[in-house]
Amino acid sequence: MSLTRSLFLAAVISLMAMPGRSEDRLIAIDVLLQPDGVMLERAADWNARMREQSPEGFELDDEHAPHITLVQRFVAESDLGSLLAAVEQVRSKFNPAAMHMTATGLYHIPSGKIGLAGIVVEPSDELKSLQGAVIDAVNRFARTGGGASAFMPDTTGTPFDPQLFKYVETFVPNQTGDKFNPHVTIGIAPLGWLEDVEKQSFSTFTFGAEGIAVYQLGNFGTASKRLDSNR
Repeated sequence: MSLTRSLFLAAVISLMAMPGRSEDRLIAIDVLLQPDGVMLERAADWNARMREQSPEGFELDDEHAPHITLVQRFVAESDLGSLLAAVEQVRSKFNPAAMHMTATGLYHIPSGKIGLAGIVVEPSDELKSLQGAVIDAVNRFARTGGGASAFMPDTTGTPFDPQLFKYVETFVPNQTGDKFNPHVTIGIAPLGWLEDVEKQSFSTFTFGAEGIAVYQLGNFGTASKRLDSNR
């Protein structure tokens, strides 16, 4: 066997023995709108009520930041820097502090015997325009095939529902444009309790925004780890 061929085979074997490259790792990201103090207070009140029903549920905190999702995607970790730069271009063209939004009710997504609940936000033309700009900026980085390893670990040990992976992968087009359902997630609670609460009257209220941010998602689609440096 020639020296050249021996070196080639050695290189192939070495590459095959190497673990998966970090640039191939997928992460689940959420480009989101940060609500102001008015919404944060209402979300905290609802979260407390839901934790009375389901004490094992998550508390709204730095690892479960209240937010309005604009887009969720699986992206390669190696593309994160370019993605953040693209979002920064969008951020420079919009003024979230001037936005006025309206909360109109409650809704939930069933997951077994519990439901993931949220405060519904009116999908105004302004919100749709912002979502469209964000999608245009990040969609070229989108990947498929993300699983639990793409999310922040759940320290409570609660297993991930595979529907979450599908939700992120199909966010575009299933949750965009005319299908856009802006909301602020507020916690989990038993399905029956949520259904009863949603039948009650809801006092609409208006609120504003503090900024645009990029997070890595956690279980239940929570905003768990901030990835950009704009604070």
